[in-house]
Amino acid sequence: MKSFTAVLHCKVRDTEKLYQLARKVHTFLNTNQDIFTDPDPDLAKLLVELNKMKDCLNAKDGSKQKNQAITDQTVVLCTLLKDYIVYVNKIAQGDRGIILLSGFDYNDEPAIREIPARALIKRIEDGSTPCSFKVYAERVDGADRYKVETATNIDGPWTTVTDHASLRNMEMRDQIRGLTIYIRISGGNTLGWGPPSEPAAFMPR
Repeated sequence: MKSFTAVLHCKVRDTEKLYQLARKVHTFLNTNQDIFTDPDPDLAKLLVELNKMKDCLNAKDGSKQKNQAITDQTVVLCTLLKDYIVYVNKIAQGDRGIILLSGFDYNDEPAIREIPARALIKRIEDGSTPCSFKVYAERVDGADRYKVETATNIDGPWTTVTDHASLRNMEMRDQIRGLTIYIRISGGNTLGWGPPSEPAAFMPR
């Protein structure tokens, strides 16, 4: 009889996916208490950390401090999920059905490609030429290209500067000197574009 194990298909840098997975695991473990009678760690701890992450995501504004808070909280959630995987595997004893009832995937089920999660800008700096800017962003899982948009108002309308940028090449030139602009990015793949990042303000020089 084939044996299965619960696995974590996303990494620390996959902020949105980790957050959604943690929410799913909390819901499934709570719903199936007849199987998962004594979750370790306690589900109350997971709920506290989920609420902290929700607050971090709601407060993000593209600043380095807020982005670091999100990164730190993502690490906390990832660590908790790894602990729950150990617990689930002890309970499941290789049973695929029980693993799926925990909210986790199992090792024989590859991650299904999806539209990328929300992008996150780390910082924006002056580019290599006058009147340019360079965007530094978190890698978005599943994205094979990035779209950069600008606007003169935080609510838009948004103009696409490029829709084939890479993380290593996100420098935009020929901007208007001294005009404050708002910048946002999105990750994309063959399925479409993920939700855009929170706008970040910048004044080209």
